[in-house]
Amino acid sequence: MVGFSLTDKLLSGILLTYFLSGKSPIRQTRDMPANASEQKQLRDFSLKFADIMIGIVLGLGFQWWPNLHQPWQYIAFIFIYLNLIDYWIDYSPVLKRYPFKREIDVVLHFVIIFMMFYLVFATQRSLAVLLFAFAIYRLADLVWMWRLQKSYKLDLHDRPFLVNWQRFEFIEFCAALFFSGISLISRISPITILVVFMLIRLSTRTMASYRYHSVYFK
Repeated sequence: MVGFSLTDKLLSGILLTYFLSGKSPIRQTRDMPANASEQKQLRDFSLKFADIMIGIVLGLGFQWWPNLHQPWQYIAFIFIYLNLIDYWIDYSPVLKRYPFKREIDVVLHFVIIFMMFYLVFATQRSLAVLLFAFAIYRLADLVWMWRLQKSYKLDLHDRPFLVNWQRFEFIEFCAALFFSGISLISRISPITILVVFMLIRLSTRTMASYRYHSVYFK
């Protein structure tokens, strides 16, 4: 059962994070931290959760490389890995600055990590499935961005950063849904659709980087 095996591996990662942190994520996020010590413990758990879980995703994902057969699958696999590494670069510092506050944050980040894992797995499937998974992954991340803005008072530098992050991720979310549908109903080759989507992703990442630079280094 593929679904159970994927979930079991991710649950194992959460348990590993639990033992390394020495604290229960549910107990830590049930209430607002009462003092600086509890706030630090919560932040430490958030960072361990992110780094360990993404490390598990990147490590276990290579088991599916031998199952790839078509050229677009190899390209998609490399593309997804580069995306996940790029995401990790931004995700970890933001989570360090704005750690979990509620149980819903733990659940939300589990969904994000699971979709990252499923993205690697989906490279074995059809392009439509892969792009739809990418859309759900982006949607979960957009919800996290919304949660951050509701839960924290963002400073003048972080707010433009997160607003740009949301804007370009929404574009990618729409593009992934659109090309997932195109892949289902058209006879266009998967590699052509994938290349077009990759160019869109590259464009949004380039524009986002330019905007980040204008905010932090102007």
